[in-house]
Amino acid sequence: MRTATLFGYYGYDNLGDELLCEESIRLLREARFDRIYLLLKRDKVKNFSQPQVVPIDRFNPFQIFKVIVKSDVVVCGGGGILQDQTSVKSLLYYASIVLIASMLRKPVLLLANSLGPLKHKVSKCVVRLLLKKKNVFFIARDEVSYRYAKIVGARNASLGTDLAIGTIERLPKCEKQKKISLCLKTELELDIVIETARVYGFEVVLVPLSPQDRPASEKMAKKYGLSVSSEPLRELSCSSFVVSQRFHGCLLACLTGSPFVSLNSSKSRRFFERYFPKYEGFCVKEDPAQIALSIVKLKDSKLEPNNMIDDFNKMRGDVITLLKGFSKKKRG
Repeated sequence: MRTATLFGYYGYDNLGDELLCEESIRLLREARFDRIYLLLKRDKVKNFSQPQVVPIDRFNPFQIFKVIVKSDVVVCGGGGILQDQTSVKSLLYYASIVLIASMLRKPVLLLANSLGPLKHKVSKCVVRLLLKKKNVFFIARDEVSYRYAKIVGARNASLGTDLAIGTIERLPKCEKQKKISLCLKTELELDIVIETARVYGFEVVLVPLSPQDRPASEKMAKKYGLSVSSEPLRELSCSSFVVSQRFHGCLLACLTGSPFVSLNSSKSRRFFERYFPKYEGFCVKEDPAQIALSIVKLKDSKLEPNNMIDDFNKMRGDVITLLKGFSKKKRG
């Protein structure tokens, strides 16, 4: 029986991270893993049910150690978890899983991860230590992360892309509507944005991508008379424009061909500049006037995600080959 431990920021109902989780599970299944131990938020473990997947409390160190011992490989499935912008504690938590697996001589796959920002010396030292380990394999989501990994001496680093690109096969099929989806984490003054949208015939809808985003969305909905969507995937698939403070809001827009405006997100800029080097939809500041101007500039644009999809398919093939190789080494 082939077994794997899968971890990430899972179980918090953040749309982007849940898509990464789904794609990671799908890749492990395609690589013929029979059992996947999935580290989840404690209150999601009891009601979780999915074939071949065994939920584990992500804050139970004894259970985590036990399933790592049983696993052929430990996988960190996508996202920007190797950073200390959220907190140093968060980085140390994820790093401890990698270090335990490494001590137990288990291969670790950091699958489609990004690195940084790393503001503290201890964070930089920890990430450097992880990447230099012989049995840690790092597939970078973006070129900046890949270059950094090579600079600090990563032993097994390669360039991939974002796992959520695989979602394109399962996105809702719907015709584009004259809508602008706002995926916002914090409250913004939207008067000029809404006015500009309506001048060009757009309906504006708020689309929270995480439970953390909903309070701000509900306040703005009440203030400006807007609706709040409870179906983010469908809304983003049907919208013809997206304004987002979250990376995966921009990515899902791109996958359906729609232009986007990314707000104050270095994560989005460094990913998308690889595919659209002259794109003008990055706002360094969350300035409503700048957002409105970007809508005017980009409203008739159409994005082609073909290069991203090609990179994802190549990465998928390489990852499946790598995963199969890990389990063969154990049997040998």
